[in-house]
Amino acid sequence: MNFYRAARLPLLLMVLIFAESSIPMDGGPHDIKFLTDLNPNLQNLLHIPLYACLAFLWFRSFSRLRVNTAKGVVLALFITILYGSLDEVHQTFVPGRYGGLIDIYLNTVGAVIGIFLFKLWAHVPFGLSKLDTVKKYKNK
Repeated sequence: MNFYRAARLPLLLMVLIFAESSIPMDGGPHDIKFLTDLNPNLQNLLHIPLYACLAFLWFRSFSRLRVNTAKGVVLALFITILYGSLDEVHQTFVPGRYGGLIDIYLNTVGAVIGIFLFKLWAHVPFGLSKLDTVKKYKNK
């Protein structure tokens, strides 16, 4: 499996995160009112599941590329945390938005949770690692 095929889901999520974080929060169009009217505490907490999902998808991609586990964890965390940090810088240029260290912290917490969830998911029967093992034995 090549890198671009394995990484299409996390890359797509990164594009969606960038698009969402580019929406001005200064009372812009009425069709996005549901976003601009969210409680700021809820907006902050949404960083955790979003970046958990991103780290999960990156680690899944590296697993599919047969990158060893320790290296896959480091790469997934590095990419996710770096992207979250850069997105916070990007938001400082968007009207009505701001970047913050608390958001970077929440992104990091989410990334660690995402790796943990992937490790749990991979050990559930018929998770990724189990399916790969079954396929290997069927092909022999």
